[in-house]
Amino acid sequence: MEDTPSMDELEGDLAPETVNLRGTVVDAIEADEVRIYQGGVNRVFAGIVEMDTGGAATIDAETVSLNESVGVVIRADVLDANECGAGVVVAQDMRLTNSRAGIAVAGNANLQDSSTLILLAREVNGDVETVLDTRGAILAGLVAGVAAGLVLLAGGLLTRRRS
Repeated sequence: MEDTPSMDELEGDLAPETVNLRGTVVDAIEADEVRIYQGGVNRVFAGIVEMDTGGAATIDAETVSLNESVGVVIRADVLDANECGAGVVVAQDMRLTNSRAGIAVAGNANLQDSSTLILLAREVNGDVETVLDTRGAILAGLVAGVAAGLVLLAGGLLTRRRS
């Protein structure tokens, strides 16, 4: 069984090469590689993050691999998620399999049996269920802008008549 570093050990070494968490929850990790199994972390800054059945509030890494895990905010060059959930995902290359994301922004999005609330991507491969895609987001923005403009115009007209 691998030794799990305590928070005191992590604070002493600001950027260890590899951190392995097993059934542990810590506040922040900065390392070249981070592996989490049935654990959690508030903030992760790393080159490579591998998480299996874990959770993280914020992940900022070059490569992120998630399996049955949850991330609130994930920023990565490459993201591979299998049966995961995420709030906000920003990645150059994103692969979601049986996963859910709130807002997903990607250069290349490969989705299989996955859904997003809002998906903004340059290229999308696979079947994806979105409430709002790129075209829908632009249309919603235009409609919201016109509606706000009309409200402000009507408010200005009403204010002038009272004066």
